[in-house]
Amino acid sequence: MFSYVTSGAVFGITSYLIQVETDLSDGLPGLTMTGSVSGPVRESGERVRVAMKNSGYRLPPSRITVNFSPADIPKKDVILDLPMAAGILICMGILRQDALDGTMIVGELSLDGDVKPVRGVLPMAEEARRQNCVTLIVPRDNAREAAMVRGLRIIGVGSINEMVGYLNADEMEREKMIEPEKADLLLLLSKLSYTGISDLADVHGQAGVKRVLEIAAAGFHNALMIGPPGSGKSMLARCMPGILPPLTPEESIEVTRVYSVAGRLPEESPIILKRPFVAPHHSVTPQALAGGGVIPSPGLISLAHRGVLFLDELPEFARDTLNLLRQPMEEHRIMISRAQNSVTFPARCLVLAAMNPCPCGFYPDRKRCKCTRHEIERYEEKVPGPIIDRFDLCVDVPRVPVSALMTKEKEESSEDVRERVLNAAKRQKKRFAGTDIHFNADMNAAAVDHFVKLEYNERMFIRDIFEKDDLSARAYHKTLKVAQTIADLEGSEKITEDILAEAVGYRIADRQHDESNAAGRSKRQLRVGEALPEYGEPEEDAAFGAALSPEAEEEIPEIHSTMGTAFHSYRFTQKGY
Repeated sequence: MFSYVTSGAVFGITSYLIQVETDLSDGLPGLTMTGSVSGPVRESGERVRVAMKNSGYRLPPSRITVNFSPADIPKKDVILDLPMAAGILICMGILRQDALDGTMIVGELSLDGDVKPVRGVLPMAEEARRQNCVTLIVPRDNAREAAMVRGLRIIGVGSINEMVGYLNADEMEREKMIEPEKADLLLLLSKLSYTGISDLADVHGQAGVKRVLEIAAAGFHNALMIGPPGSGKSMLARCMPGILPPLTPEESIEVTRVYSVAGRLPEESPIILKRPFVAPHHSVTPQALAGGGVIPSPGLISLAHRGVLFLDELPEFARDTLNLLRQPMEEHRIMISRAQNSVTFPARCLVLAAMNPCPCGFYPDRKRCKCTRHEIERYEEKVPGPIIDRFDLCVDVPRVPVSALMTKEKEESSEDVRERVLNAAKRQKKRFAGTDIHFNADMNAAAVDHFVKLEYNERMFIRDIFEKDDLSARAYHKTLKVAQTIADLEGSEKITEDILAEAVGYRIADRQHDESNAAGRSKRQLRVGEALPEYGEPEEDAAFGAALSPEAEEEIPEIHSTMGTAFHSYRFTQKGY
């Protein structure tokens, strides 16, 4: 006797329809499986036999052949246990073939016949809907997850007997036996709470850094913070999820799909409602960061999809590990290649990194820092240049004076900042309507040319700066994207020279950090109302100020006191450290 049951398989985050074909025939008793099956699937034969025996269904003394079609798709997971059992039960006459019309079945079996939860139910539910299935039978613990896909009747079962009872009942009895699982994604998102996320109101001072985080959140720009230990870099980073726009329903499904495949969905929620915040230790391996394995699973980069990937102590990461970030930071995806196939995982995350300015962490305070020029250069070279170039924003994080810590003045809360970020996100949504662009940082070069408009004076302003500093084309486009985000935050339809100067100031990691760049950076700091940090001895500050152009000094007199960590190369060249 022959039977067929519809099931599914997941490779990467892509789901496929699998037909489980079963045949009972005369011959030497045994169970044979064909169709590109791997070790875990081969082992399922004995598991299914024992589970059926313990559920009261003893296999007949016949030759059982199970084929998984199509044969060219690798079957490497245990989600085919339950459909195998259903196919054998049809051949035994316990289930009717027509009872499974329009039904997909997935699930793993334990030896006592219970149905255990499996990974990847959400993408399989989406595939079931695409293939016009009507009913999806899943493990009971996966039912809420599958219910996020509309247009399907989701039936959660806890055992083989429960599945058999449901399929043998008529329509009226089925509704009474197991009520289809339902979920309302929009309702869940409307109840989103930011409880448990660090608040910017708890961080004293650091107005300039908060400004950078606001711009990064509004445009989803990668950002790098450079400052001494104890300046608040990690605490500021953990405030980032609290100022990002909430996930849209589409983004929530995207992120949940990744977590479903990885088996990382939280028990209390069938779907990811908050933007992820992933902070790997600097000892993380390239494999853990990128993902992979015999059954390809998403790595930490993909688990941060649509959220934040925070890399603390950036130079301490292995160079090979950092180089893995090149493709995700540029293409927003990561490809894992194997001999027979390759898999692509999404990786559209905001990369937020923090590092010290030198090995001891206190440069350029020469009273505390004793690092030599060679030591600092070697420390900086730990981070590959192409990775540094992929950060849209770079900001110094100075030490917070004790007076700022003791002040009773109330700091701006994350909720206030998030309101401005949401307004900027709405402007971007309107601008990019009808495209696959979500944020300004997602624009490629062609999109920048199309969407970012500069008038004549602004074009000449940015041209003079980039020609003088010989900055890269990537830096040019990133600067314009940051400038557009600043304009969106300020509700401006026009990108002014003032906005461009602020955006240029955040590209201080590009070249020699000379007077034009320093001027832009100082103008940016004055715009956000932050006092310029005072580092080094007075004569050092005066020497640095004397190197500036008269125009820069006249426009921004405070530039004499600017000795931030961004000016390493210039200071070493002039002072001979």
